[in-house]
Amino acid sequence: MADPAHIADIPLFDWLSLERAPRVGPLTMARLLDAFETPGAALEAGPEEIVRRAGLGEKHARAIASFSPPKEAILRDMETLEGLGVRVISRWHSDYPANLKDIYDPPALLFVRGSIQPEDARAVAVVGTREPTRYGLEVTEQITRDLARAGVTTVSGLARGIDTACHKATLKERGRTLGILGCGIDVVYPRENKSLMAEMAESGAVITEFRPGIEPLGTNFYRRNRVVSGLAKGVLVVEASLKSGSLITAGHSADQNRDVLAIPGSIMNRRSQGPHHLLKQGACLVESADDVLRALFSQEATPYQQSLPELHEDREELSETAREVLQAIDPDPVSIDTLCEALKMKPGSLAGLLLELELSGLIRQYPGKMFGRVFR
Repeated sequence: MADPAHIADIPLFDWLSLERAPRVGPLTMARLLDAFETPGAALEAGPEEIVRRAGLGEKHARAIASFSPPKEAILRDMETLEGLGVRVISRWHSDYPANLKDIYDPPALLFVRGSIQPEDARAVAVVGTREPTRYGLEVTEQITRDLARAGVTTVSGLARGIDTACHKATLKERGRTLGILGCGIDVVYPRENKSLMAEMAESGAVITEFRPGIEPLGTNFYRRNRVVSGLAKGVLVVEASLKSGSLITAGHSADQNRDVLAIPGSIMNRRSQGPHHLLKQGACLVESADDVLRALFSQEATPYQQSLPELHEDREELSETAREVLQAIDPDPVSIDTLCEALKMKPGSLAGLLLELELSGLIRQYPGKMFGRVFR
């Protein structure tokens, strides 16, 4: 392998050329770089030399040796990367993420919009369903918020649902968050996260191993998921079905000798089946950010300690009737009709008390005239 001091001098064109060569994935590129020291030397080698020095099969070697890099396409990619302010980091650069370098098949190239900082090694991946419940969203926001306050970087896949909630909650606390794409860095997916991606580039990074223009094909997300887990010390699964990308990410985490953590949910909710399966397999049960900090960073002095989530306490200024209404409302939303029946009150009288509690920040109204207690 070339002297790391000279890696930065290798032209980007050469890296992007070797990346496009047929049947050259992360492991093959590593073998070629170990044998020839630079991408340019590997592409200039003949098939016999590739077989002899890199140990590849004859057909594989001939395919690489006969490859002619598409110059115009690569130059367009370079222009796109420059326009977005994207840096390309090879596995052999000194600032390649240490956590990711430790896995079996780390990406040969990372396209990074934003920056990866040394403190990002203290990271937790938070993943879950694209169709979360209110409980899933609130738990994700609460735990992610507290992790950000503790100086922990969050990692997720920029998908709808739990992933997006994780990134947004981290940014709200001015923490660092890394979003991993299953497509090219210039492809916005999902489209509604365009502004989120731009914000993340300022307070973290959007990262992919796919060159510009690659669409979000289903086969890409398996590779994406190993990067999500590889960048973190452990993976926290919030809500997920048994057959979901989140459990694939958890599987990658276990294979990479990372910890797997899970948040329990209702046995009546199919989205709890994934976390419950992981808990049966020995995953760490998480009820708060403090559980995550203890599990993953037990040998460090954790700057933040978070107890179990608590409900807002009754306030002295509330009337006795308002306190009675508050006590009848659980965190899980309940309809006004149900409350009327339980409290033996008329809708008109109850509506005024509910408004009082909502304005006091003690309850929250949800669609369909549903009301739920608020956590602190």
